[in-house]
Amino acid sequence: MRSETLEELKRLADEVLRLNRLSGGEGNTTAKRVIKKWLRSRGISYSEEFFYIERFMPIEASIEIDDTVIFGVPYIGSPSGVYEGYVKREPIEGDIALVRVSEEEHHRINKAHACITYMANFNTYYYGSVSGKGIPFVNVKLEDAQRIEDAYVKLTVKTKKEKILCSNIVFELGKGPTIYLVAHMDTMPEVFGAVDGVGFILLLFLADELKKNFRLPYRIRFLITDAKELGLEGSNYHVSKGLKHTYYCINLDAIGWHNPAVIYKDAEGYNGERIMEMFLKHLQGMRMDIPFVSTSHAKGDHIPFKRKGVQTLFLSSYPFIIRNTLYDSVEAIDWDMVIVWYELILSFLRRFHML
Repeated sequence: MRSETLEELKRLADEVLRLNRLSGGEGNTTAKRVIKKWLRSRGISYSEEFFYIERFMPIEASIEIDDTVIFGVPYIGSPSGVYEGYVKREPIEGDIALVRVSEEEHHRINKAHACITYMANFNTYYYGSVSGKGIPFVNVKLEDAQRIEDAYVKLTVKTKKEKILCSNIVFELGKGPTIYLVAHMDTMPEVFGAVDGVGFILLLFLADELKKNFRLPYRIRFLITDAKELGLEGSNYHVSKGLKHTYYCINLDAIGWHNPAVIYKDAEGYNGERIMEMFLKHLQGMRMDIPFVSTSHAKGDHIPFKRKGVQTLFLSSYPFIIRNTLYDSVEAIDWDMVIVWYELILSFLRRFHML
């Protein structure tokens, strides 16, 4: 990456990654306006796909224990209500479950009537999203989780059902069989998702570089999704419109961190064997050592493509312990790692038909 390209990338990142880009929010709208202006300035045509979703959006949560009130953060998708019971790691009927973040999707909480989560390594709030559980999820700080364990509490959750206008941004280069490059631009409430979201900015610069001398025998379609944090809604919507002549999808998610990884198995099983073999061959040719890892709770915008039989490659960071927290800021981005990913993906796309 040329130094002037890196400076331009950092400037754009400073402009949009200091915004909270929650779907439907002002920061989300502003970021999209900046993205579209940038694409027009580079002569890159784009389209915008609009769609609506409905979600319970968080307002506040509190936990009464003895004469003390502890505040928490409701997950997106949590119903409102007042819930009383003992806070237990192994809940029985009527209890409130206490679960570490990242285990909430897999923990046995079917007997609980509410769930409280916490981060095991940070005394900070985690901003989450949940669907299909039918009970509220609330996050508290680690120190507060320790205070309420085994105690009888009264949990009050306030959320509001909202209809949210969302949109994806799509642009492409070339003709022929389609390879998707996907990254999301939205965030959870309150947070900036800079490390998490730097991938969508990288898509812009990859497209700008590739178009200068594009002679590849395939079409590269770039998809910047909205509402990923609300349940992969942007990629779900795009895929629902059809995937004609699409064989591969490369997802860039949380690539601005210092633990680069290829996620070969995620929450919905194995990713594409063929494309992962190609990428491994490419890494070996570049003399790069990036681990291939499995994690049962990772989800990304490639999953709707995978469900349709498309070969998927999930490029990310693991572990990425500051995801969906206030620590995920522009200052946390590892720019050396961003450069590595830029060069690796650019050369991979240029060599794709020869691997």
